[in-house]
Amino acid sequence: MPIESTQPAGSPVSGDNMTEIYRTIARKVKEGASVLFLGPGAMQIKGPDGRWQPLTDLCARHLAGKYGLQLLPEEEHTLPYIASLLRIRNLATDSMLQEDVANFYKDQADRAEFHPVLSLLTDLRFKIVINTTPDNFITRFFDEIARAYQTDLYNWYKPAPGFGFDFEKIPKVLIYNLFGHYEKPESLVLTYKHQLAYIKKIVSEQQNERLPDALTNAFKDFRYHLFLGFDFEDWNLRLLLDTLYKNVRDNIQPFAYPLKGQRDTEADTRVFFQGEFSMQFPKIDLETFVTTLVEHYQNLDNQPQGSTPEQARAQVLILHNEAVDNDGAEMLIKYLRTINLKVLTLRDAVGQGETLAWVEQTLGQCQVVLPLLSVDFFDAANNPALPLLDEIVRRNNPRKQFLVMPLLLKAVTLDGPISQLESIRPLDRQAILGAGQESKYFAEIIDGLKRYIDKLPRA
Repeated sequence: MPIESTQPAGSPVSGDNMTEIYRTIARKVKEGASVLFLGPGAMQIKGPDGRWQPLTDLCARHLAGKYGLQLLPEEEHTLPYIASLLRIRNLATDSMLQEDVANFYKDQADRAEFHPVLSLLTDLRFKIVINTTPDNFITRFFDEIARAYQTDLYNWYKPAPGFGFDFEKIPKVLIYNLFGHYEKPESLVLTYKHQLAYIKKIVSEQQNERLPDALTNAFKDFRYHLFLGFDFEDWNLRLLLDTLYKNVRDNIQPFAYPLKGQRDTEADTRVFFQGEFSMQFPKIDLETFVTTLVEHYQNLDNQPQGSTPEQARAQVLILHNEAVDNDGAEMLIKYLRTINLKVLTLRDAVGQGETLAWVEQTLGQCQVVLPLLSVDFFDAANNPALPLLDEIVRRNNPRKQFLVMPLLLKAVTLDGPISQLESIRPLDRQAILGAGQESKYFAEIIDGLKRYIDKLPRA
């Protein structure tokens, strides 16, 4: 269930509501259902003056000093601005800037003192960490706790074909550098010109140039996204998120936490990100958020038994031939976990008495029924719910909180009452399995279900 703010943009959130948000995020993180996005402000080190500062800002000042760049007080001291200014004044070429940045980060790798909030973050259970800075120094904190991870990057200059990470089978954290890595200087996105070229690549129709579909599709399985240390006034964030969320726009709940003292996000910017991506902007700085989140995370095990801070919005009953179509059902359940549902199957009838009676009773408690159709679904010997199918179809009344949505799991010829339902998915009535379009079809199904369930009356 998304946590939708009922407050005007930028207004304070009540203490109770804030606690509930922390609990929900902590629970999702512990379930491994969250993605961590590290912005330029998240990777902080102790600067020469003893203050914690973003490493990218220190890199920008290093470049300005090296090339004798004089800046006015009102000018930005960000890395894209400084790099672009050096480039247009012909003080440095692209390759020179990339090598300069690479050498700066190599030097910092050995002597930088990093902010302790980073070790707190890596104690949490994120499956995906998206990094937007030239380094992957976050890995050293995973090394300190012997947490297994795999690193990868997008090289806009020469995108690599394929994406070798299986989210289902590899029990590691994926740390993915969106804008390159200093060990491959040509991959670094530094100037505004680089940013434009980068955006053109990641939205390309050519599959070997754009961001890996396997990565962007994976976001469906990780609903809660935490953006730490981002400046949302940065123009390219709009296009970047539009690309990252192209297949999951309605299935994610992102939250943004800025660096303490960072400029406030303008009202029109908040409205854009809230409207397009459901981004929430709690009035909490990055450090306070992380330390408080860790406290709630550690307290989850101390909650009373049966505590349910976030009640399921609906119950969904999946009907299928368990002997043959269980793999398809498990794949669907994985996608259903991205929305706040209680999922039931015939396995839940075990120990509950006669199966048919259990199904009849459960129908009175469910708001959605999903028959997974295949030739084997209509095998009465292996589908004990089949005698109730026509009755289930007759009861279909979405406006009365009872939706029957048959899913064409495998190719099958339909007739009878079920063939007349307009709620059959996929809409083109092609089989979900067998053509390599499973991710696309399941994403469309989950999108529709989420919109329906979000409109159901709250208990």
